Amino acid sequence: MINKIQPGTPSFQAARVNILATADNHGNLMSIPRLLKTVENNADKIFPKAGERSTLNFAAFVGDWFINPSKKGFITHPELSNGDLQNLALIKTIDMIRETVHSVAKKPMFFFKALYEAGNHCFDAGDKFLLNVLKKDPMTSLVTNINIEKSPALQEAMRESGNIVKSAVYDVPDDKNPDLIHKILFLGVNIPSMPFYCPGLLKGIEYFDSCGKKDADLTEDSIQGTIKAVKNEVDTFKKENPKGAVILLSHMGGRLSEIICKNVPQINHVFNGHDHENIQSNVGKTSINSLGKDNEIFKAVSFEFDDNGDLSKVSMTPYFPGTTVADGLEKHPMQIFLQEFLAKDLKPLVSLGELKENEDSEILNTKESSPEILNSYLLKSGVSSKYDLESILKFPEIKKILEEAAFRDFEESHLVERGLTKLTYGNEIRYSNSYLMNYLTSAIKRTVRDKIDPEIFTVGIQSSIVRSGIEDKANNLNVMKVFDGVSEDLSKLKIGNIKGEELVGLITENVISNIKAPTRNTLIHWSDVQVNYSMISDIKSGNSMYKYSDAIRVRNPLTKQFEPIDLNQEYKMAIGEKYLVKNDIEWPAKIRDRFKSIDKTYDQLFREYISGVGYKLFITPKTKEQRFI
Repeated sequence: MINKIQPGTPSFQAARVNILATADNHGNLMSIPRLLKTVENNADKIFPKAGERSTLNFAAFVGDWFINPSKKGFITHPELSNGDLQNLALIKTIDMIRETVHSVAKKPMFFFKALYEAGNHCFDAGDKFLLNVLKKDPMTSLVTNINIEKSPALQEAMRESGNIVKSAVYDVPDDKNPDLIHKILFLGVNIPSMPFYCPGLLKGIEYFDSCGKKDADLTEDSIQGTIKAVKNEVDTFKKENPKGAVILLSHMGGRLSEIICKNVPQINHVFNGHDHENIQSNVGKTSINSLGKDNEIFKAVSFEFDDNGDLSKVSMTPYFPGTTVADGLEKHPMQIFLQEFLAKDLKPLVSLGELKENEDSEILNTKESSPEILNSYLLKSGVSSKYDLESILKFPEIKKILEEAAFRDFEESHLVERGLTKLTYGNEIRYSNSYLMNYLTSAIKRTVRDKIDPEIFTVGIQSSIVRSGIEDKANNLNVMKVFDGVSEDLSKLKIGNIKGEELVGLITENVISNIKAPTRNTLIHWSDVQVNYSMISDIKSGNSMYKYSDAIRVRNPLTKQFEPIDLNQEYKMAIGEKYLVKNDIEWPAKIRDRFKSIDKTYDQLFREYISGVGYKLFITPKTKEQRFI
């Protein structure tokens, strides 16, 4: 149990360890300056007695600092990938935290070390990218539950660099007795489901308990190799240092971290990532602190050893960068760096507004809508002849000028309502209806129809691959984040035909899986398909006499209304490769051989879409319909 130390409490501390911990940054670069500003504003509380020889200071990064590292798309620096910039930001963040500790220490000699535990998204570009980072960056990387004997790439990296270790022990000098050295052990474990998260991408690394299971399906029996690896390190350490402290950096989620602590009770504290929660739990005398996501929170923990060498006090304080006073933020070195380095990427790019219309027409923010709006504008301007229209539009420069004028005119008309200017991203997209997901599925479907296959009926998007919403004045950095939850190597779409009864089976399997773990088992959203989530739940639990097929309705292309699905009809659908390569669920293996790649990713198709409509997007009644009820 963690007890927060109250100001003025007498302290007979003989040695101290200060740890700032954060997790699941997910490449959210523009939130880093506020995180660093929060650290600086509270530095004396986060790193008390930072300059004492008996104090060690750490910054711990508990996985998923990186996401989709191989993806490109920056305007200012098109030669760089996500991983390039995210790594540069990590190095700068470590350096700036070190400088903050220096400012508190007020002396040239002080102890500071950065610790890193890899998360599942860190391997989105494969193990080669991450190992290069771990070898070169100024931090100690912990790989406790990687099977080193079966990981040749890791073996080579460990030979080349001393930064990568199975565990790390640090000496904490006593402040009075020069012969007394306190000890602290750090370990790091990652979720072992790499074949599920990054199928086929780890070529030279293998985790203990490596499997293709979802988080919700992992049990105590599933992680026995991880438990054994942690226990072996702790037992060895405790044999030599019975009073030493043990800290685990765990990117496994709270439930699995609790299982580890139940089996290894000598652990004093766990910094937990992966579950995106802000909670504290206790297993026996072990405290587990989850660290949230996206720089919404970080936690500072201080450990104190007494004169007898016992761990006597532990205090934890959460910090919320979103509430930090922004005064001076524009002058922060990280803010200045990002503003200059990403100058073109931070300029407003998208306009988003709500379209008022009563009829359930096709979405107007499509490639087809652009000519409609332009033709209407030219007719209003007196161009009534088809010959005159074609003559004008054959000059690209003139067409572009006229399109911009047409959209300005359209936005100023009574059709556009400026009330709704945001398609929100949040955890709810993983388990319920979402305007954002409605919009994205419709946009991707329109692009595929226009450019690849006019017979496509529906597009499915797994909610886990979407990482950001869309709002008015969104910039290119925002656009790059929309489809950022899946490796570029696994994000290409594939098209194939399935019968109605198969589509019912696929959707039902997905919904039932989501019901089991709504925030962890991803929900697939569909264009032109309406799913009665509640009915499927009732049927599954035996509270309904309906059939699963009764819960699936499809849009009639003529009436635009949702109607009962035809079980014998063939429907041409598009879905991402990451779904089709899965082996932990039934339906991908049944249908994958019928699907062929279109060699384009969700991100590429979405960029083609918004570019085709001049980055002028409209929320319509179709965007706001209930596709999950």
